Amino acid sequence: MSLDKYKISAKAVEKQAKTLFKHLDPEASWELIIDDNSCLLKVDTGMSGLLIGRHGETLEALQHILRLMLAKECEQYYPLTLDIAGYRELRAKEVEEMAKKAAQKVIAFGEGEALPPMGAYERRLVHMALQGVEGVEGVSEGEEPERRIVIRPRKI
Repeated sequence: MSLDKYKISAKAVEKQAKTLFKHLDPEASWELIIDDNSCLLKVDTGMSGLLIGRHGETLEALQHILRLMLAKECEQYYPLTLDIAGYRELRAKEVEEMAKKAAQKVIAFGEGEALPPMGAYERRLVHMALQGVEGVEGVSEGEEPERRIVIRPRKI
């Protein structure tokens, strides 16, 4: 997927970010990174804990709101990722470590291991982390918001 097909400019993203963050933290600063397959808005703010929220829930909600604002302006979906204070990178490392540690337990004891409930983005990170681990598989179970991954021995 290339972002060329999206008729939106960096200027439009920054306009919407400014509109949103003037209500949340007027002192916030941001950096917009656009490449062929993604658009990342990195925000630095003195209110990062509040804007990230418990387990990133507020961050996810703000990302959704920003995507809706962009969709209204350009009349189409725009694949934007919002990151506040480097939370996404830090959380990605934590989720990957959690998945690999659980996979090692599954290999050692031969019993399934349920991870805590996670959002779709984090579950995707777990599945990607498990791709390189022989002998285990991850299966998503349950309904939102309690959907989780169970890591279990791979059936041959």
